[in-house]
Amino acid sequence: MIPVYLKKLIKKDDSIFKSITSEPYKLPEYNPKTHYLELTRSEYFRALITLRHYIKMISDYYFSIECEAKNIDLFMLTQSISSPAGLGSNSEAIPIKFGKYNSNLVDSSQFGFEPLLLNKIEKVYCYLPSMRGEDPDKRHLNQFFHCEAEFSVTLKELIPVIEKYIKSLSEQLLCMPNILERLSLDVKMTKESLMRLLALEKFPEITFDEAFESLVKSGNDNLVKITESGRDILAEGEIKISEIFKFTTPFWIKNYDRDRVPFYQKPDETNPNKVINADLIFPPIVSGSFGGEIVGCGQRQDNTQEMILSLSRQNIDIKPYEWYINLRNVRGYKTTSGFGMGIERFITWSLCRDDIKNSIIYPRLKNIETYP
Repeated sequence: MIPVYLKKLIKKDDSIFKSITSEPYKLPEYNPKTHYLELTRSEYFRALITLRHYIKMISDYYFSIECEAKNIDLFMLTQSISSPAGLGSNSEAIPIKFGKYNSNLVDSSQFGFEPLLLNKIEKVYCYLPSMRGEDPDKRHLNQFFHCEAEFSVTLKELIPVIEKYIKSLSEQLLCMPNILERLSLDVKMTKESLMRLLALEKFPEITFDEAFESLVKSGNDNLVKITESGRDILAEGEIKISEIFKFTTPFWIKNYDRDRVPFYQKPDETNPNKVINADLIFPPIVSGSFGGEIVGCGQRQDNTQEMILSLSRQNIDIKPYEWYINLRNVRGYKTTSGFGMGIERFITWSLCRDDIKNSIIYPRLKNIETYP
């Protein structure tokens, strides 16, 4: 999947990190006031910068060349966040005053994509930062990098595209044995996991109902949450599901409860309380390392009345989304589906680490003063 010229570049840069010992580089203890100094001298960050560089290059090659998608430069301020504070939201916006108007930092590029697909462009993508306001932890950063795409296809047609993207990134990592040895806490297990992933013809999948019921029936009620608007599975529950079903590769959980996901996900025709969406769950490579949801995707609402109903069901103010609803009335509108992958989550998983801030060059954490 990776072209010869890119493999040569990867091999050349990877060889710089070859040494007599294969011990991982020491990760400097994070200190927000001196972190910039570690970036000037740490071997760990030199290797991480190189790895991230090629993840970006492979992403651009895959989407622009193999998928023939257009790369879009998007805005970083918006009045219409993609995860508004409704019943199903698990994300907080970062509000900002821009002149005399209230605005927000962008939490996803999806709303910037969808109008462009009406201009006879079938596929778009980006590799940009997203900003969210919830408290940071080992799974969440307040600024992270997001590879996102929106295609004029159904979700069923999009899922193989996502799977091939994950395989392209995995192939790239296997082309970097020296960097993996310096960064991964268990390079043998990393390589085995990536090879298992590449051997899959299709990633396994289960429904949200099957996933939820497996936790309840196995006595893991503490890993689920039941609310008046629907059901949730906690991050620890996603990992437990991989153990219950004995999944050792990424797997899909599909068709979540309608009122616990963003309002723009299209309801399933066979069950209006379910939506056409899926999360890709990555089992931890070694016990205690990062795992859980790394990719989210869905098919968009194409019916204005359905969307208005979803907004109402989630108690979300319709005004900031009137423009979005009106897109469905534009001549030539057709179904689209999209996805987003957290770059730092994928890196943290692949390196068998447990803290997402160790996979980004400049962590930005709420209420933490940082330089620069």
